[in-house]
Amino acid sequence: MIICNPDIKPKNRHLQSVLASSKIRLLRLHKHNPVTALAQTVILQTKQARLQGFYTKNNSAANLYILLHGWEGSASSTYIQLLSNTLFTQKQASVFRLNFRDHGNTHHLNEGIFHSCRLNEVVEAIQQIIELYPHKNIYLCGFSLGANFSLRVAAKAYSCKIKLTKVFAISPPINPKNSMKAIESNSFYAKYFMYKWQRSLAKKTKVYSQNFDNSQYKAIKSLDKLTKTLIIKHSDYNSTDEYFKAYQITSEVISQIKIPCDVITAWDDPVIPFDDFLILDKKLNIKLVTTKHGGHCGFINSWKMHSWLEQYIMDNS
Repeated sequence: MIICNPDIKPKNRHLQSVLASSKIRLLRLHKHNPVTALAQTVILQTKQARLQGFYTKNNSAANLYILLHGWEGSASSTYIQLLSNTLFTQKQASVFRLNFRDHGNTHHLNEGIFHSCRLNEVVEAIQQIIELYPHKNIYLCGFSLGANFSLRVAAKAYSCKIKLTKVFAISPPINPKNSMKAIESNSFYAKYFMYKWQRSLAKKTKVYSQNFDNSQYKAIKSLDKLTKTLIIKHSDYNSTDEYFKAYQITSEVISQIKIPCDVITAWDDPVIPFDDFLILDKKLNIKLVTTKHGGHCGFINSWKMHSWLEQYIMDNS
């Protein structure tokens, strides 16, 4: 385990977590945001799904960064936009921002709903991105649930012949069952995620009303109960325990990782228990990077709303 001591401020873990996604941080891009201005919208057709992404080419780039957002985030999430801009302007890199199924207003692209075990479509999408936009070095950067996906992609990279140079996984849920308990134990986070999930399901219902009864889902007030209802009805899993285990970062998953992975987390993350990360410590190809403060995906280190993460990723790729 590597312990870093950046000058994280504010120190409050909840404020850090809120600021990670806050639109206030995008003010520095309001006059100049080349990543979005120059972006090419792409629809990737995989065997399982159509996924939307945005490719921004840097003509002098040797490096391509593929970015994965968190649950109920999108390719336009604040932390995705800011990291993309930093990599494009300061690292002279190309950037591809991928939307998961049912994220970023893409609910119409696929009839089936999103869930966290839809790994194969993400793996195939990344394979296509690498084939469509070849670069000398390909980096995969994921936040929160996107970081969990990134680690599972890394575990499949060798067998699926995905040529990734390195993976950066920021604040990934390692044991999803524990993460769900942590979220539900805090009413603020529970209500936040429930609101965003219910909003997403309402969008899905408008497009595929024959498959979804949104009134049934709106009546459910618990994330765990809503997960159980949706998973049993819309997946092959028979229980939430079975579902959570299917995307848990286990010793078996870790043993399959053959490429360098930097896993970055804060001791004070309010929704990912720090003890869950100990399974990653001193493992081959994995560097566990920790900070005392930083919250969930925050790591803000100035009142100008910059994140230490951006500099770390530039310095280590």
